[in-house]
Amino acid sequence: MTFQVFSIEWLNEHHIGLLYLIELPFWIKLFISVALYDITAYWIHRGTHVIPLLWRFHRVHHSDTSMDASTVFRFHPFELILVFGMGNILTAALFGTDVLSMAVYYLFLYVFFFFEHANLTYPKWLNSTIGLIFVMPDHHRVHHQQDQYYTDSNYADIFILWDRIFGTFKIMPAQKNKYGLTEFDEDKKQTFLFLIKSPFLNIKRITIDGEKKNKPE
Repeated sequence: MTFQVFSIEWLNEHHIGLLYLIELPFWIKLFISVALYDITAYWIHRGTHVIPLLWRFHRVHHSDTSMDASTVFRFHPFELILVFGMGNILTAALFGTDVLSMAVYYLFLYVFFFFEHANLTYPKWLNSTIGLIFVMPDHHRVHHQQDQYYTDSNYADIFILWDRIFGTFKIMPAQKNKYGLTEFDEDKKQTFLFLIKSPFLNIKRITIDGEKKNKPE
């Protein structure tokens, strides 16, 4: 995090990024900056599902077979530091976002993370109201489905608008959810030590019908 802050402050000091080309009121710039961090995270998250090397690390998060609030912390440290951490620096380099807006983004992000992963029941009307713009728990539960057709969808963290705009939005009845990854559906593969070393192991991805892909993931 210290490296992120240092890098972003350096970029800001040198007025690097598109937001330095226009004058905006503070609150408008703050909102836009938070949205820019979120849309960058959307594309990076999407990349972790399609780029085999990145998926090796990201699958640690998806390996949880019983999703609850603890799943929020189930990330490989290398992914947090090297993938999403560098993504924040990239956002600042491209758009001129600052450390304050990153802090506000993370404040909202972890509130959303908790409710998206928590094993709680929410009113269905949320999906058809504020769920048109924001990520709702039912949206993110689809993302943790074992079926890759659903796993590779609903990548957004705060604004579900990105999935709706870029064609990656999917929905299914919550009661049909089966969480986790088939290839991690063993007690020995749910241990901390195994998950930490799993990105460096050649584990083939298994589809919902049990067919293995030809290439290692």
